[in-house]
Amino acid sequence: MKQVFFSSTLMWSAPLQDMAQVVRDHQLAGIEVWAQHFFYHQYDRNVYREYARKFQMKTFVHSCSWDLNLASLNEGIRQASVQEVIASLHLARDLEASEVTVHPGHMTMPFWPRTSVALFHQSLEQIAEASHVLGIPVSLEIMEKIPKEFVTSVEAMENAAGDLFDAFYYTLDTAHCDSTAEIRRILNEMPRLSKIHISNRQGPVYHTPLREGDYDFMKLLPVLYSRQLPLVVEGFDAGTGYTILHKNLDFLHEEEQHEYMDKKNLRSLTDRCYAV
Repeated sequence: MKQVFFSSTLMWSAPLQDMAQVVRDHQLAGIEVWAQHFFYHQYDRNVYREYARKFQMKTFVHSCSWDLNLASLNEGIRQASVQEVIASLHLARDLEASEVTVHPGHMTMPFWPRTSVALFHQSLEQIAEASHVLGIPVSLEIMEKIPKEFVTSVEAMENAAGDLFDAFYYTLDTAHCDSTAEIRRILNEMPRLSKIHISNRQGPVYHTPLREGDYDFMKLLPVLYSRQLPLVVEGFDAGTGYTILHKNLDFLHEEEQHEYMDKKNLRSLTDRCYAV
């Protein structure tokens, strides 16, 4: 399969061995490890590296983000949030990951956008320094348009990052967009795009399986593949059957088979044309 990863949160209850086995069995590129997931289950970093090397498994790390706010008006919360991101960078270095995904902060109160941007920028200064020292690139994610989020577009990201814009890379999340037109616009306009998070959405419900939602991923996937960027399948599943992950993998294999047949039929048509 192409450069496809899956989020470790799709296998929340799984041991590392099971995650690595999925990568190998489905010929995936690797895993985006959620730092909070890794810390919560106290997975062994050495064991993860062993599986990654054995199965030639690439790694991204998604920074801790739950209960955090890099733009918090409360300085203690803001600093704690920065330190959790830095802890995620240390994890990424230990796991030999290629980059860390970071959620921007959100407004403490919805009528303080300028204050929030200024506070977030202060956090970015500390994160950029840690990224440089540890040698781990950071990719900031464009967020969904819900109350208190303010980094929800290319323009908002450029404004929030300011003079630090070139210090970071950026992640497009398809479920955070309101239309396929917006997805295409970000693909075309966002510089330094490093990867794409893929999942569907049903109205205000985010990160549904690829087949279940407002977007036709049979049509959208070729557009995303054409950018030759890593695609990370996202979602959350605390069960032991990993149902959502397998729904997504089945869909991706089906799409891959469709693409193969289309190419085969095109070659057959071309051969007949030349024969005539």
